[in-house]
Amino acid sequence: MNKLAGKVALIAGGTGGVGEGIVRAFLQSGATVVVPSRTPDKLNQLREHLGELERERLILIEGELSDIERAEELRAQIMEKVTQLDAVVASINGRWNQDIPLIQTSLEDWRQMLESNLTAHFIAARTFLPVLKKGSSYTLIGGGAAEQAIPNYGLVCIPAAGQLMLTQILAAESKGTGIRINEVVLHSMIATRERPSAEHPEWLTANEVGQYTAWLATDEATMVSGSIIRLYQH
Repeated sequence: MNKLAGKVALIAGGTGGVGEGIVRAFLQSGATVVVPSRTPDKLNQLREHLGELERERLILIEGELSDIERAEELRAQIMEKVTQLDAVVASINGRWNQDIPLIQTSLEDWRQMLESNLTAHFIAARTFLPVLKKGSSYTLIGGGAAEQAIPNYGLVCIPAAGQLMLTQILAAESKGTGIRINEVVLHSMIATRERPSAEHPEWLTANEVGQYTAWLATDEATMVSGSIIRLYQH
């Protein structure tokens, strides 16, 4: 249960449904966990939902990754509070609730989804990879839409596919550094606290995603590097 004892993990997107499961798993594995958010209410809600779970190892920081300058300010805040980062998990995504063909999509929506679903991952990697040390891990969380052409959901599929290549480029450019970069692609709906799986026991849960992601950050997973790992429903 303490395979990450003494390690510090940053969970970008840790206040989201999947992110909450990842935060919980890292805490249960013994890590100190840093969670940034630009919304204080979300940080407070996360603390409330986690209850008394290792509160002394949970560090909540108000900040954002919307642009490079703000991201670097956030990094400085984080590094003032912790002496090291041993793991980063980027569970970042924007929501798309429309059902329209790609060529009917507005330029504004196109730019917004690229910003929230792809550019945000680039900014996170650009900001935090330079402060990781040999033996650290960096994990991106992606969706199965990256590998499926889903009609009317192009603004989900295209950034997700770009994220896959982003992961591969980062991994290729990090060879020899001792930093392990992987992506976990979720080919399943995810049961979260707000969306339980009582009627869909085949769904993966946020806690299951968290447990696997936390394992990737342990010394047991040192052989897993530069990999695209697909998790499927039960």
